Amino acid sequence: MKEFLVAALIIFSVLAVQTAEAQTVKYIDAPKFEGEFYLYGEPDRADAEFEQWYEIEGRGQFVRNVKVPTLIPYLPKPEDSNGAAIIIAPGGAFLHHTFGSGGYEAAAWFRDQGFATFILKYRVEITPRAEEDYQAYVAEKMAGYRAGGLSGNYAPATPDYAIEDMNAAVKLIRSRAKDFNVKPNKIGIVGFSAGALMAVYNAESAPLDSKADFIGSIYGQLVLREMPEKVPPMFAAMSSDDELSGQSGFEVIQAWQKHGIVELHLYGQGGHNFGMGHEPFTNALWPMEFMKWLRMLKILDEPEKPEKESPVSIILNNGLKMPQFGIGTFRSNVEQAHDAVLAALKAGYRHIDTAHAYQNERGVGAAIHESGIPREEIWITSKLWPTDYNSGNVEESINKMLERLGTDYIDLLYLHQAVGNYMAGWRGLEKAVEQGKVRAIGLSNFDIKEELFDDVLAKAKIKPAVVQIELHPYAQRKSFREKCAKNNIAIEGWYPLGGTHGGNNVLFNDPVIKEIAGRYKKSPAEIILRWHVQEGFLTIPGSRNEKHIRENISVYEFTLSDSDMKKLRALDQEKRFFTSTWEEIQRFNDWKPED
Repeated sequence: MKEFLVAALIIFSVLAVQTAEAQTVKYIDAPKFEGEFYLYGEPDRADAEFEQWYEIEGRGQFVRNVKVPTLIPYLPKPEDSNGAAIIIAPGGAFLHHTFGSGGYEAAAWFRDQGFATFILKYRVEITPRAEEDYQAYVAEKMAGYRAGGLSGNYAPATPDYAIEDMNAAVKLIRSRAKDFNVKPNKIGIVGFSAGALMAVYNAESAPLDSKADFIGSIYGQLVLREMPEKVPPMFAAMSSDDELSGQSGFEVIQAWQKHGIVELHLYGQGGHNFGMGHEPFTNALWPMEFMKWLRMLKILDEPEKPEKESPVSIILNNGLKMPQFGIGTFRSNVEQAHDAVLAALKAGYRHIDTAHAYQNERGVGAAIHESGIPREEIWITSKLWPTDYNSGNVEESINKMLERLGTDYIDLLYLHQAVGNYMAGWRGLEKAVEQGKVRAIGLSNFDIKEELFDDVLAKAKIKPAVVQIELHPYAQRKSFREKCAKNNIAIEGWYPLGGTHGGNNVLFNDPVIKEIAGRYKKSPAEIILRWHVQEGFLTIPGSRNEKHIRENISVYEFTLSDSDMKKLRALDQEKRFFTSTWEEIQRFNDWKPED
C-alpha cells in the first residue's frame, strides 16, 4: 500500500480539482462484493485485476482504470421486495467511480426500500497508474475544461463504452427479472453526476429491450440533445449553486415535457456531489421525494398502512401479550392525565402507564371508563412507591390503587424505586399475582444499583416480566439489556425521547436524527420512537398535546432502513439525562404520595 498527499477538492468528483487542502489518498486491495457478476461473461484475469481502488480520507472509496464492467447486487429479502429494480450509476467524470454516498449508501438505501439494487461498475478512461502522473493528467485535463468554460452546456464526453455498459446492464437485469424477484417493466436507473448523463443517454437512445422504464438524474448536467418521440419518466435533482448542473440551462426539461414526464427539484443550496443529500440543505429530501414520485406514477404501489388500532404486542415471560406502545402520564395532574389518556385511547393506544407517585391514577381510571373501550382491551401499568412497600402492608396499598383506578386488576405493577424494603415490596407483588389482582410484575429504576436487581432475581419466586429504565438513542443500555435478555425480561424505556432533564432538546437537535427525519419527512420524535419500536422495546412517550399523541403512534406507519437504524445505534454514548445517584434517591423514603 502506498500513501500520497494530494491537493483536491472534489466537485465534479475528482475531475473538477481545485487546490484546497492536502488529503490522503490510500490505495487498497479491491473489495470483495458478495454476488458481484460480470456484465459480459468471464473476462481476462489481467483486465479484471487492472483496476485501482483507493480511499480519500473523509470521502470514501474510489476505483479507476476499470476495464471489466460488473454489477454489484444489493438485494432485499424476497418478502420485502417492491417488485422494481434500480441500477446505481456512480459519478466520476468517466475517470473513476465515486463509491461513497452516490454508491454504497445509495444502494443500501434503495435496497432497504425494497428495490433489487445494483451498482454498475462501468468502464472508464484508462489513466496513468502512478498517483503523481494521474494527478498531473487530471490537472491538465481540468485546465483544458476551464479554458473552455466550466458552466453552460459543458459536459464531459460520455464514452461509447460507458453507454454500452449501461444499456447492457438494463438488458441483463430485465432478462433475469424473475431471478431478482422484479417485474421486467419496472427497471430504473439512478445516476449521479456522470452516471446521470448515462441515464439520460439511455432514456434517449437505447434500444427498447435496453431502455430503462424510469430514470433519476441526480446532479447530472441537463444538456439538450435530439429527443426521441417518447422518453421514460425522469426525476431530476440538483442544487442551484452547483457550477455544473445548476448552471446548465433547462432546455432539456422543456423538451422532456413534450415527449414524456419529468419532475425537476432545484434546491437552493448544496453544490455538486451531494449524494443522498447533505444536511442542513434541503437536497436531503430528494430520496423520499423520488419515492413519492414513483408512487404517484404507479410505478410503485402505495404501501399498506397498518391499522392504528393494532400496534405490536410483546409476549412477556409469563405468556401475556403487552402492547408495545403506550402513553406515559409522568408530570400530569389528574385533569391533564384524564384528557391525555382519553385522547390516546381515541387515537388507538391500548397501553397506559401511571404510578402512585404521579398522583393522577383517578384521572387515568376515569378516562378509561369514559372511553367505552372494554377493560380487557386496555393494558394498565402502575407503580408502588417505596412508602407503599416500607409500610409492611403492600396488599392495602394495592387495594387503594385498584380503587383509585376503578378496576379489579392491574395488568403490570412495578416497584417504582430501588430503595427501602424492596424485597418486602416484591413479596407483596408476588402475593397480588396469586390473588389475581395483578397479572404481571416488574422493576423500575433498579438499574441504578444492579446488585439490588440481581438480589431480586436471585430471591424471586415470580421472575420480573418487565424492567423499566431510562432508554433512548444516547443511552442504549446494551450491557443491562444483555442481562435482561438472558433472563427473558422485557425492556421498557422511560425518557424515550430524552426527557424533562433537557434530553428532548438534545436528541431533537442531533444532526443525525435531524438528517434522517428530513429524508423521511417525519419529526425527530417520530424517528426516535420508530427506533424504539424496531429495536423491540416497550415505549411510553408522554404528552398532553393531542396532535403529538396522534403523531407518536403513527410510527407504525413507516419503517426505518437498516442503514438508518445503524446510524441511530451509532449514537450510543451511555449518556443519561437523569443523573441522581442511588445515595441521592434515598430521599424518596421521606415522601409519601397522596391517596
